Amino acid sequence: MRLFLFLVGGTGSRVMRPLIMQFASGIHPVNEAGQPMPVEVIPIIVDPHKANEDLKRTENLLRWYRSIRRMLYSESVDVTRGFFSVKISTLSDILPGGSNLSDTFLFNLGAVESKKFQDFIAYSTLDTANQALCSMMFSDGQLQTKMDIGFVGSPNIGSVALNQFKDSEEFRQFSNVFRKDDRIFIVSSIFGGTGAAGYPIIVKNIRNAGNNAAINNRGDLRDARIGALTVLPYFNVQQDENSPISRADFISKTKSALFYYHDNLTGLTQGGVDLQLSKINACYYLGDEVPSNPYFNDPGGNGQRNDAHVVEYVGALSIIDFLSIPDDQLVTEDGNARNPIYKEYGLANDKMSLTLKDFGAQTRLLINKQLAKFYLAYQYLTNQFRQDVGRGFTQDKPEIQNSFLATNFYTTLTNDFFVAYRTWLKELAGNQRTFLPFNLMSTQLADAITDVAPKKSFFSGEINYKVLLGNLNKASQSAVKEGRFGSDKVALRLLTLLDETLDKLVDEKYNGLV
Repeated sequence: MRLFLFLVGGTGSRVMRPLIMQFASGIHPVNEAGQPMPVEVIPIIVDPHKANEDLKRTENLLRWYRSIRRMLYSESVDVTRGFFSVKISTLSDILPGGSNLSDTFLFNLGAVESKKFQDFIAYSTLDTANQALCSMMFSDGQLQTKMDIGFVGSPNIGSVALNQFKDSEEFRQFSNVFRKDDRIFIVSSIFGGTGAAGYPIIVKNIRNAGNNAAINNRGDLRDARIGALTVLPYFNVQQDENSPISRADFISKTKSALFYYHDNLTGLTQGGVDLQLSKINACYYLGDEVPSNPYFNDPGGNGQRNDAHVVEYVGALSIIDFLSIPDDQLVTEDGNARNPIYKEYGLANDKMSLTLKDFGAQTRLLINKQLAKFYLAYQYLTNQFRQDVGRGFTQDKPEIQNSFLATNFYTTLTNDFFVAYRTWLKELAGNQRTFLPFNLMSTQLADAITDVAPKKSFFSGEINYKVLLGNLNKASQSAVKEGRFGSDKVALRLLTLLDETLDKLVDEKYNGLV
């Protein structure tokens, strides 16, 4: 299954960040039998604010993830298990040879970037009457907005500027490569500018593709399975009289946008009767009334870097949930979804400090074990692995030698991805609500998982690096007998052995995790 994932505005990039961490942990969508499914995700970041620090952090993570996965797995083989097993590609990756698209996860909004809004609409060329009309619709500040910092909480600007979406080379290429069995998901906030405007425009252009004879797959796009995450207010900003961004406006903007979405995207009403027609097959709503730690009030000029928040972590789960919904429940007819699915999310325990055990049973069953395994693997590779090179399982074929520590795979994993991973966990732990899945103050495996004490047994004692090494040795010996790994699969052997060994140890030691 392929998913085209449109990430609109800053919130889109922030939700992608935990999704990458979930994919790195080996989390997959599951079928009706509960079995993981192979999936390829094509993220497309739609945001004119290229200097956005949240966007840049996400783009770096995507590149590191793609690089690590390519060094682990064959591009032509479907993988349903293991760390970094979900495939992530750029739009350029999946196009036929000869494409002139840049190898990037960013959607090109060149006609918007570095322009003031008044220049974009050619305000100075309008006659007096039309200038007066524009002045009624847009404030002087909005007309003067330089759009390379986004639409600064003004969806009315964004809705005009983003209409170029349908005329772009990226949209044309996406439209022509889209297949009937592919899916689309859109992530955006509803209380800002870029996300609130971009979401309905993307949907409109996809559904209206059937009217464009230049698009080869216009029928498939018209009937595409589309899901969307609408993020309601969940963070706080410092008050700044000189900034156009104010939390006091978040709720009023949200209400206005929700009314528009109901009438144009998620449901149509006629004569007071809800016809249950929707342009969206599955719509997810998510927010939190508990205000976050106040973020610096940055309309965009200083880079806009927000600490990770648990709402974004939950938002990423909506994408996995959407991919797990069977096709026959996502029926589309003539560009309208029949009996669309609407979902919200509720915590099992409404607390200010959350652990993995405070989420619902379905969430815990899907992700807790994989998240724990990945964190334990991170702990081992960060704190112990160097000491183990040259003994035990590292001596089996293909051998892991000290030279492996200088490979592009190992340095990208540990110096880039793992550093970003720990930063993400620290930000979650320091925000409000606090999310503390793991104990970041310890390097020991026995107390790594917050609120879950590992079991001790008479024979094996508590879980530690020595126990892990012993189990890795046994798993490696079995793999050698089976001839599972070729001589060039050192990195794959390492992560596969960790995945399989930790799978058993987590079941044995952390049976209270789920």
